Amino acid sequence: MDKTIVKPYEDINRKIYAYTLPQVPDHDGYIKVGETTQETSERIRRQISTAGLYADFLFEKLAKKWDGTWFRDYELHRFFEQNGIERANFNNSAREWFYFNGYPHIAEELTDKFIQQDYSPLPLSEKISDYQLRKEQQDAVDATLEYYHSDNEEGEFLWNAKPRFGKTLSTYDFIRKINAKNVLIVTNRPAIANSWLDDFKEFISWQEPTYRFISETDALKNKAMSRKEFIDETGMKVDEEFTQINFISLQDLKGAEFAGGEHKKLKWVSEIHWNLLVIDEAHEGVDTSKTDKAFEKINRDFTLHLSGTPFKALADNKFNENQIYNWSYVDEQNAKENWDYSYGSNPYERLPTLNLFTYQRSI
Repeated sequence: MDKTIVKPYEDINRKIYAYTLPQVPDHDGYIKVGETTQETSERIRRQISTAGLYADFLFEKLAKKWDGTWFRDYELHRFFEQNGIERANFNNSAREWFYFNGYPHIAEELTDKFIQQDYSPLPLSEKISDYQLRKEQQDAVDATLEYYHSDNEEGEFLWNAKPRFGKTLSTYDFIRKINAKNVLIVTNRPAIANSWLDDFKEFISWQEPTYRFISETDALKNKAMSRKEFIDETGMKVDEEFTQINFISLQDLKGAEFAGGEHKKLKWVSEIHWNLLVIDEAHEGVDTSKTDKAFEKINRDFTLHLSGTPFKALADNKFNENQIYNWSYVDEQNAKENWDYSYGSNPYERLPTLNLFTYQRSI
């Protein structure tokens, strides 16, 4: 009897490929770098055959790093931009094209460098790229800005967004848009400190040389700037020259004497006028009298709440409709299903398809 083999996984055979279109004048100097799990020649043929064009094929490589981990083309695209390679913007489409100024070998050399994980930093002057928010992230920032500028500079706003929405990068964009000088980020989950610091280093610090990320949480020990280091460097010239983004844990805040706790620490938090208070994971450990007392001691202009499950706040009608931006799993599935491929690879493609069901209980 033949043995039945159950294969609970699918082999990955993702490849990175590159080509040019020498027949198209406005693509001169640009190289298309994409990914496929098909035969590369067939993938390219499908992309250009309807336009009657032919491609000058450059290279194909397995989309796997030296340590065996697979990567996606958008990760490589980000690496290109970090190395000063300009992304094309042909009528806001064709986002997989990059300007290599007629030097295709550079595209292959950078791809090899990425595969080998050789991330040696470039001088700041060579970093000319900017991040680009996804549509839903930009919508969240725009909705918050509209509320903020509608005589609500002392208001509160909620991003009711599912996990992996990209709340940290979107928050940094909001900070830049309102030109905040004093920013305090508080969370009940100190472990997420690394994601705040990573996004700051990758997208913000080299674009905003006067910004400083400050934290003394254990998760960021010897990684982030300490408060003493910040004072020594800047002389506290925050309003004049520098922007301080401080990350602290909710546990430390509630334990501080000025906020009703027992420990003589963080008194400086009560002495600063904060332009923005960000409460990350706002559904965790926030809705308590002790937490409310601690937040009352923080003098701030505006509060941004970040949460994926703010059920209690919504049930208590803490926020009006114009104080909330929603992005759910259903929204994400719709974006995945209806993606316009003329803008390049589908950023939602790798997400699993979700089937949502409801049922009615009998009485």
